[in-house]
Amino acid sequence: MTLTPIQEDYLETIYRLSADSVGVRTTDIADRLGCRLPTVTRTVRKMVQAGYLEHESRGLVRLTPFGLRAAENLTHRHADTVRFLTTVLGLSSDDAEVDACQIEHGLSPAASQRLHEFLEYIATLSPSVREAIASFAQKTSLGISEFAHLPAARSAGWRG
Repeated sequence: MTLTPIQEDYLETIYRLSADSVGVRTTDIADRLGCRLPTVTRTVRKMVQAGYLEHESRGLVRLTPFGLRAAENLTHRHADTVRFLTTVLGLSSDDAEVDACQIEHGLSPAASQRLHEFLEYIATLSPSVREAIASFAQKTSLGISEFAHLPAARSAGWRG
């Protein structure tokens, strides 16, 4: 089963919420994602059927081993995207979080892997090259934008 962007957000949310516990309540998921409880219940049910989650009626939602691995990969992909946007492109942390939520769902596994390898490669470069990258990240467009007429993204995502 291919995950939808919403289902990917569910996995990441459940992963983050369950970091200090054995499972999460559906109400916690609804609160974090800003959606209604029936929507969460429906989506969780589909993800249980696909093997990503375990959930008994009125019980805690837990990641299966398969779901845990997917959630770890999704969280890593998000972190890499934020890291690229902040360290290479110079976006603020807040802007990078919002944009990463949009970008990450469109990345293929191959692109995600190459992005990760690129970030690891940058870390191995000489200090002068890393400083040059950091210098670019700190430059601004002086308020001039070739893309000023693009509409805003469809949504800011649940993290935004």
